[in-house]
Amino acid sequence: MRATRGFTLLELLIAIALFALLGVGTYRLLDSVLRVDEATRQQEQRLRELTRGMAAFERDLRQVLARPVRAPYGDSLAALLGEGRERQTLEFTRTGWRNPTDSPRSRLQRVRWEVRDGYWERRYWPVLDQAQDSQPQVQQVLDGVSGWQVRYLDQDGNWQDSWPGGVDEQSLGSLPRAVELRLEHRHYGVLRRLFRLPDTDAGSEAGA
Repeated sequence: MRATRGFTLLELLIAIALFALLGVGTYRLLDSVLRVDEATRQQEQRLRELTRGMAAFERDLRQVLARPVRAPYGDSLAALLGEGRERQTLEFTRTGWRNPTDSPRSRLQRVRWEVRDGYWERRYWPVLDQAQDSQPQVQQVLDGVSGWQVRYLDQDGNWQDSWPGGVDEQSLGSLPRAVELRLEHRHYGVLRRLFRLPDTDAGSEAGA
């Protein structure tokens, strides 16, 4: 009988080296797949947050109401107030505030949108005409926002950088025809959206 020939030391070393190279290649491939998968999930998450943020902003604007309010010290605030070049804010009265628990409150809500510390924030007050101790609730809607600008289309078709154009009673209750949003995002650059506002008046809602 012929003796069974075994592996030489050189052959074993070559086999071990090949298996090691195969293992390294497999690990690198798996690591690359996992990195791509993680990047894809992060991208999807950012897109969902962006979509939700834009939808919330549009939902507020679609329910804007021409209802001026009182500031904590009794001054009148416009139904829609857009101001500030250094620190842009947009504040307005909206309707449609859901009340599933039938709390004794209005269906109207005062909201303010602004950018703070990299977040696009939505603030709202539990009452329209605020007292000196009225504090808003803060919702951080979108991260990664470095700045934003808003313009307002008036009834003559001209764009304005602030709103309203006057302080008389008629101006305080006026609304623009449309709002143009320019949002600067860390990942998506400059985003522009145009929102058409509904034709409303303060008398169209009860409970103010």
